[in-house]
Amino acid sequence: MNTTETIPEEVKTQLQQTLDDLVKGIRRPEKMKAACERMDRMREENRQLFGEQNIAVDLIRETRDRP
Repeated sequence: MNTTETIPEEVKTQLQQTLDDLVKGIRRPEKMKAACERMDRMREENRQLFGEQNIAVDLIRETRDRP
């Protein structure tokens, strides 16, 4: 499956710009702030859709208990 076909060109362009900045050691505080705000909104939307999900601890414990 070729997943690049489903990624919009705008998103690919933004990703390429971000990777270019990363390679050059360029930090863009305004972009980082916008990304954090977007992630916070998405997290809240998911919490409203699916409720609180506290499964990480259970998953870690489950993997530890495997032989």
